[in-house]
Amino acid sequence: MEEDSEKFKVSILVFLSKYEEQKTENAKLSPKSHIKCPDLPLPTFSGKFQEFENFKTQFMSVIGNNDSLNESQILMYLKSALKNEAALIQSDQDNFDSLLKALENRYENKRALVDIHIAGILSINKLHSNSTQIRSLIDTVRNHMRSLKNLKLESNSLSDTIILHVLNNKIDKESQILFRLSLTTTQVPSLQDFLSFLEVRCIQLESDFAEKSIPIKNKSSSGVNNSRWKSFLTKDKNPNQGQKACVICNQFKKHSVYNCEMFLNHSPLERYELCKKHNICTNCLNFHPSKSCISKSRCHICSSFYNTKLHRDKTDVSIPSTAEAFIDAASKVNSEQCFALRSTDKKNSKPMKYLMSTAVAYVNGMPVRIILDSASEINFISRDCAMSLGFKRNRIHSSVSGINELAQDIKYETNAIISNKDNSFNESLKFMVVPKISSVTRLLI
Repeated sequence: MEEDSEKFKVSILVFLSKYEEQKTENAKLSPKSHIKCPDLPLPTFSGKFQEFENFKTQFMSVIGNNDSLNESQILMYLKSALKNEAALIQSDQDNFDSLLKALENRYENKRALVDIHIAGILSINKLHSNSTQIRSLIDTVRNHMRSLKNLKLESNSLSDTIILHVLNNKIDKESQILFRLSLTTTQVPSLQDFLSFLEVRCIQLESDFAEKSIPIKNKSSSGVNNSRWKSFLTKDKNPNQGQKACVICNQFKKHSVYNCEMFLNHSPLERYELCKKHNICTNCLNFHPSKSCISKSRCHICSSFYNTKLHRDKTDVSIPSTAEAFIDAASKVNSEQCFALRSTDKKNSKPMKYLMSTAVAYVNGMPVRIILDSASEINFISRDCAMSLGFKRNRIHSSVSGINELAQDIKYETNAIISNKDNSFNESLKFMVVPKISSVTRLLI
């Protein structure tokens, strides 16, 4: 009896021990058993040639090769995955293999795919100096190039050079100049070199935008914060609206002058005039006077004290060799020297000399000999000078009278930025274009 009792007691202890072990094991496994992965969405196909291969791979991986589904179920899933034009495809038989074959015959068209990817590269729109647009260009080109490689079309140096030339004409003028400056050899750059440059350019544009988005505080001598300038946006005149309008395009969009499309569409000279009109700093393009600017940034191209957006590319100005000779001749003359203007008295035919003060100034960055006339109400520029510097002339109909009320018809006018050598002073002026200013006009470039 005691032996039976002892055996029963041992059996109970063994059972309890196994129960505790099983309980511990279940406790360890229970958290994992409650984890459920989210359901995979069913891939869809709307009829775009370039998306079919990816759709087919995903569908076969998730549905087509699933052993737990029969052919009728797979066919039902395939039909539900087809959208728009693809849903209209008809097969010879009502089964999965027949429908998949019909899709392959329609959309596995290598020639059509190649045309789509090449057209995608060539049809990229003209860009501004905007980091988002440039990154989109990089991603688009790499996606099309990768797809062409998957179609067994390998790129070579000739194709890369052609694509680089096309893309270089799509980016903004400033980025084109910076890319040329980044080339240190005469070797033809590769497409990868160009895309790598654009990535660095994006980083630079994003850094500039972040720097200009920081509010600039103007503190008085007493330490009181009198004003704050933000972003280059002005408040709407309607106090009931909390929106802000861009001072350039007057659109209620959250962008700065630096990224305003209307501002970027203008020439550097026109951008400068807009800055002067709206009291925008020509150095950092912030909404404050240029003299109050604390930014140490300079033009990335010529290192002058103005924003790169206002830089006028001197290489774009075609100057004849005769004009270069005139510039050299003018630069040798002291800016305070006076030229003698001759006139002839009809009675005694003796030449008479009159002195006029002249100076060498910089017009759009080029040295030019000018005549200083304190009594003149209008600025004049000779036709040869305007043509030598490549100025754009605007047609007008005006008349200017001088001595003895002799009238001179004016047919053209132009705009130019006049400055001193270190650009500490600059001003945008309007000039009337005349055939000749004086007998020393030949020295005026």
